[in-house]
Amino acid sequence: MEMMKAVVFYGPGDMRYEDVPKPVPKEGEVLIKVKYASICGSDIEEYKIGSDRARPPLIFGHEFSGEVVEVGPGVSKERIGQRVSVNPILYCGKCYYCKKGLINLCNNRRSVGRTLGIERKRCDGGFAEYVCLPEFSLVPLKEGVTYEEGALLEPLAVCYCAAKEGNFEKGENVLVIGTGPIGLMIIQYLKILGSGKIAATDVVDFRLDAAKKCGADYTINVKNESLEKALELTDNVGFDRVIVTAGAPSVINDSIKLGRNGGGIVLVSLIRENVEINPTDIVGRKLSIYGSYMFTNEMNEVMDFIVEKKLDVNNIISSVHPLSETPELFKMLASGNNREIKVLLKAD
Repeated sequence: MEMMKAVVFYGPGDMRYEDVPKPVPKEGEVLIKVKYASICGSDIEEYKIGSDRARPPLIFGHEFSGEVVEVGPGVSKERIGQRVSVNPILYCGKCYYCKKGLINLCNNRRSVGRTLGIERKRCDGGFAEYVCLPEFSLVPLKEGVTYEEGALLEPLAVCYCAAKEGNFEKGENVLVIGTGPIGLMIIQYLKILGSGKIAATDVVDFRLDAAKKCGADYTINVKNESLEKALELTDNVGFDRVIVTAGAPSVINDSIKLGRNGGGIVLVSLIRENVEINPTDIVGRKLSIYGSYMFTNEMNEVMDFIVEKKLDVNNIISSVHPLSETPELFKMLASGNNREIKVLLKAD
């Protein structure tokens, strides 16, 4: 049996770089030699506390790029040598939602690097030298898109959907709560889409500095300044749209306070705790609340932004490390004691 190197999650706080069997493509599958993988904030959360979404043992990694090096029965050999990224939503194609094109809502879906779906089947991801996936998951990289950029297409598509969620209109004043990688990418899209004033809040100064570089007009460190200061930027009217990417439960009520009457609130972060809200604050002010989850087919559109130089991902890639360093990187990232934004892993 041929072996390969991979990073395996064995439970909260336990991630190991080790030898595992190299996968062999089955019918309809391809074998991808991973070039770069990106660490997602959800990977860090699963590493810290675990959940049914990541039952061990499991190889994480749903944001990655690579080259097709082998194909299984039923797949054209013309795929070999193709530079690709991957859509990690392994949808069924048959259910109510799939027939409407809403693959992100497929009840039968599996997800790369997670244990999702009715049967919670394991689907290993890209924190490895090689990964086997269905051919339909492939997203060929366009000319001019690097492997590093290809590894970020998944989160870039997530952020694009969030930025335009709920009938976005040009000229809207927008507040982005949380300036981690997701918030920073959303800010870039808001600029591309033609927003008005963009404000961003966080508790970390270096992230707020990054937000300015990505296009935020105003930044507020809520450790030092009141959120009410953000309202002053709108002459106390409130923001047309508030996009929540931070994970603290308190930001839900903050977003309700900061949205204008008749405005929209877009929830992107997966906040696991229960949050108490007063429905009158929503109904009485005619607020609309949208959940933005994953994406459908936006990865190709995102590549166009990269090729046309409208979108620059280099300002969010903070470091690149060999795959072998992943366990130590997760310890560092989980501690919160770092200045990282988006970390890439080089697999070859």
